[in-house]
Amino acid sequence: MDIDLAKKKRLLLSLLNARIILAVLRSILVLKGLRYPEISALEQIEISFSIDTSSVGLTLPCSGKQLYDWACGVEQKVCDALDSFITPTDGLPGHDYLIALDIIKYPFILYAGQPITERVLLMLDDVHKLTWEQRRFLREELIDNRLPVGIWMAERLEALGVEELLSEGAILGRDHEGVINLEAFWRGNRRFEGVVKNIADCRVREAADTDIESFNGCLQNSLDGEKWQNKFAEGKLIVSERVRSSADQKQRYIQWVSEREQQKGTEKDNAIAWKTLEILIDREERKPYKQLTIFDLPLEVNELEKRDDSQVRAAAELFFCKEFKIPYYYGISRLANIASSNIEQFLWLTGSLFEVSLSAALLKQPCALPPNQQQQILKQAVEQRWNTLPQQVKYGHDVRKFLEAIGELSKWETNRPNAPYAPGVTGIAISMADRDKLQDPQQLAKDPGLAQLSRVIQICVAYNFLEVVVDAKQGQKGGQRWMLLYLNRMLCVHFDLPLTYGGWRPQSLTKLFRWLQRGFLPPKKEPELWL
Repeated sequence: MDIDLAKKKRLLLSLLNARIILAVLRSILVLKGLRYPEISALEQIEISFSIDTSSVGLTLPCSGKQLYDWACGVEQKVCDALDSFITPTDGLPGHDYLIALDIIKYPFILYAGQPITERVLLMLDDVHKLTWEQRRFLREELIDNRLPVGIWMAERLEALGVEELLSEGAILGRDHEGVINLEAFWRGNRRFEGVVKNIADCRVREAADTDIESFNGCLQNSLDGEKWQNKFAEGKLIVSERVRSSADQKQRYIQWVSEREQQKGTEKDNAIAWKTLEILIDREERKPYKQLTIFDLPLEVNELEKRDDSQVRAAAELFFCKEFKIPYYYGISRLANIASSNIEQFLWLTGSLFEVSLSAALLKQPCALPPNQQQQILKQAVEQRWNTLPQQVKYGHDVRKFLEAIGELSKWETNRPNAPYAPGVTGIAISMADRDKLQDPQQLAKDPGLAQLSRVIQICVAYNFLEVVVDAKQGQKGGQRWMLLYLNRMLCVHFDLPLTYGGWRPQSLTKLFRWLQRGFLPPKKEPELWL
């Protein structure tokens, strides 16, 4: 609108005041099980205290109907001004602050003479749809003023600048509790799986013409069937023969091999155990000569037990499934992990699976999708999103090249036979000093390459392609601190990586910029580049 900035801000406050009041009135009637905006119900609502609101054309105390008429009138004037071909110069509503927050506070809102509720919470959704100036103004208005009600502001990461995306979170204050990144909140929280399962079950129950009662009924969640146990048995014979062949001439591993030969369990458990042993022997063989005994004495079973931990077994499972073409990405638990703690991403993934399951149910066929079909559907869905990524975001080709470099590095590190970073690498790390360079406007202004890298990382984080952990510590006292950038778990499916966190490799800004130009090459093949 062709008016000065001060008038724009006052007009925005006017519209917010009107919309907040209307939303509160609607919520009150919904809470009481009544229809909105039923006049008789609105007249039962009372604002029971008095403040000077003459500047906005409102008189308190008043009824809900009077408040409703006032809010509708303010909203209508703002909308008429916005819709006008010629910006009006007179009659524009202009409020100086969010007066609605004073009006809706507990305990002065009554219905039939009784307080509505014990507390009031105002939730502002989709704040990222505001302009940058509007968003900044609204945040300052809410943070700088002592407000009488609790307020949540929800926005997508894409609205944040690089300094916000790569920061520790938020400045805390007496009246400001800080920023909660929902993905970071859910990451590692075991309750996330239960929450998304409940959401998926609700979606399934709303589907028409189906007898499926829960989303869990759409999936087979194990590889206990005869088909897969036979695959594990066949693979176990191949791996165990490889292990015996490599250890046959060496006394060092005789007790380890004997222990595996006596192990009891399912075919899957035994197969993973043999693959774990193969990894541990490979690690032992790669040790420098000075660490090996010249007498080739047998390694004891208790030494095997110390090294045979859950991380190595997880790597062994991934390796085994890849080698023998056994599905890895299946079941509700791994589906929740692939969602990267993002409910919207979970619903998108489950939607692809549910469509196929629902089609089978409608044809009177088994609707529980087998693990291999689940993996195929998930990979196809992820592949489709990967292929359209350049069109989804600004600088999309640079973003995909950068993500591909991280993915290829992670694959190269993860697939090494001795699994040095078990269960695998799924991200990179940047020193906190380099993180500061990516946020420094002066350095970005004089270094185009750094600015390009900063822009790409900002987009990757804003669109949840990379998950950030700031100020992670490596080592004990005095250890260096890092900013970790993990691949979205959806991209882990694309690159055939594990779904765990913790595996990362440090990188310099020079190396990352080189990836933008040339992509990733394994260290032995990577050419020297002098900068």
